[in-house]
Amino acid sequence: MSSPDEAPHLSYEPMAMPRRRKVKASAPLGWLKQGWADVMAVPDISLAYGALFAAIGAFITYFSLGTPQLTLNFWSGFLLIGPLLAVGLYRIAQLREMDERIQLDRCVRTLGEHKSEVGMFMVFLGLIMTAWILFSTVMVALFFGDLPPGAEAFADALASADGVRFLLVLIGSGGLFAIVVFAASALSLPMVLDGKADLVTAVSTSIRTVMEQPVPMLVWAALVAILTLAGMATLFLGFVVVFPVLGFATWHSYREIVE
Repeated sequence: MSSPDEAPHLSYEPMAMPRRRKVKASAPLGWLKQGWADVMAVPDISLAYGALFAAIGAFITYFSLGTPQLTLNFWSGFLLIGPLLAVGLYRIAQLREMDERIQLDRCVRTLGEHKSEVGMFMVFLGLIMTAWILFSTVMVALFFGDLPPGAEAFADALASADGVRFLLVLIGSGGLFAIVVFAASALSLPMVLDGKADLVTAVSTSIRTVMEQPVPMLVWAALVAILTLAGMATLFLGFVVVFPVLGFATWHSYREIVE
């Protein structure tokens, strides 16, 4: 029997993560192909999700035109909405795998069924995005000072030497923030939806997967970035198709990697 002066023995139980399969560098192309097949299988609901996402992006951009130096911050908030809406797409892909009837109300109810996990995840992403918005706002103030409102003044500022340095700093720092967000979100929400893990374990597993398999996951991140930029370059119309394809492909990436 231990004496009262002895410190209690503490034991540490490591987090039990689901087993992960190794995938090839070309695997992301297969995920996109499967995502496209899902869109073709249920085009009405899929394109409705894409149209909603595109409309939100166009709405946010329209109201940010008066302060173009803050447009990037508005877009950051817009991209934050993506994982929230994609939960319904994960549910569609899951129902297809189980050969069950796909209905819009069942997909929408998925958000309610997992509102606490999704809410916590959105808070987590929100904190990261808030840090990014504050950083980019400070960078605008440091490089340009009191910049007059309007797109023309901002374009002239970007064309200067300080503007080039500003873009280099912003792109570099934005890349770091994007990697953190991607690593945390690559597999986490599909895993939670599938009931394989709680949110903390899911996020940890997602980050661990990116660390263990950097080549295929960075290829996947690059494809997501390219398609996202394509969606924006088409005045958000491209997101009508791009968003559901990426949502379904994310589900298939989870299904292929996590046992």
